[in-house]
Amino acid sequence: MEYEELLKASEALLFSPEFEELETRLAFPEPNIWQILGISRKETLVTRFLAWLLNPQGQHSFGARFLKEFVVKALQTGRGRRVDLSPVEIAVMDLSVAEVYVERWLGRRRCDILVQSEQNGFLCLVENKVGARESEGQTRYYYERSFVEFAEEAYPKRVYVYLSPNGTLPESEHFIPVSYQAVLDGLNELQSDQQITEVERFLLRQFQESLRRSVVMDRKTLDLAQAIYDKYGPLIKFVYENAEKTEAGVDTVWDGKSWFFNVGEVGETPYSWDDCRQYSFICAGGGKRYRQLMQDFKEGDIIYAYVSGSGYVGIGTVTKTAAPFREATLKDGRKLLDLLRAGELTGRHYNYSDDDDTCDWIVLVEWEKAVEKSQAVRLEPIVPATASRIYEHRKALIEQVRQGLGV
Repeated sequence: MEYEELLKASEALLFSPEFEELETRLAFPEPNIWQILGISRKETLVTRFLAWLLNPQGQHSFGARFLKEFVVKALQTGRGRRVDLSPVEIAVMDLSVAEVYVERWLGRRRCDILVQSEQNGFLCLVENKVGARESEGQTRYYYERSFVEFAEEAYPKRVYVYLSPNGTLPESEHFIPVSYQAVLDGLNELQSDQQITEVERFLLRQFQESLRRSVVMDRKTLDLAQAIYDKYGPLIKFVYENAEKTEAGVDTVWDGKSWFFNVGEVGETPYSWDDCRQYSFICAGGGKRYRQLMQDFKEGDIIYAYVSGSGYVGIGTVTKTAAPFREATLKDGRKLLDLLRAGELTGRHYNYSDDDDTCDWIVLVEWEKAVEKSQAVRLEPIVPATASRIYEHRKALIEQVRQGLGV
């Protein structure tokens, strides 16, 4: 890249509204003790703070609230349940006397967090990963060993959680993959309580900001970063390579049509893969960036659909470009809005407002193969954001997805 070309491209990036917004999002609003002490990614310390949040008998004013919300969010994913334990059962269960242990020995290994309530026959194991990966057979061992040390008759209500930045899939299918977004959501809910003390609010805010910067970005920030990379990728790659930090073998060539798309069954207002599969569409919205993302899809593009905590669930071809939810019409002439009002969609949080910048947008997709979440190909997402171009260096992964789905 010649100097004048580099200068022009750099100015475009540095003064772009997207870059300015990203800088604002990444700026700490106040000095952060986790950052000052360099402990933001210290897994043992993050685990201890989480255990404090989860402990109904801890030195705080919110009792079992965080514990209940955390377990309910895990169960709502529909993954990893060994018994038919519903979110409602947890919501009404008295967990005020539950005991919480950190690095509790189970046989020859130590589980990060163990929650035990003999009174309710409730047991919850949480394996926390901030940067490290699961060691071979770790979650399978915890699951099997838990029945040795905690009899099934005494603890029939069990939940096993594998917590990681982006909802990584654990080896054991009995463990529910949960992303740190669930922790961020829980911290938001605690801070909305006017009854907590100022000290508690400060501690929660500090931990939340540390997680956002060092463990997992919120979805909007990740999507913003992805949008910047898609727009200024060649410049960013040039700067990265010439700063002598080259990632060997990475090829940013794009075939012009292949996309990764996360359906979005996360957060407080999740979309529904069942709807997408049955009625042949994908959906995103809630801001100008998502509108632009959806409008970037063109007829003939290939969509590799992913559901967080499950894996890859579908491959399809875009047959109709983006339209606002209120105007979206299926191939057979039916309107999605009519189906929503008739109660035929399983998702209940679609935004069909008249504001094009905040409403949901629909792209029609003809699925070559679309499976239920239980049949998903359990591989890692290409990015933790909503959508991304699939570059050449991802070919091997995509081939695994295609083979796994039988395409």
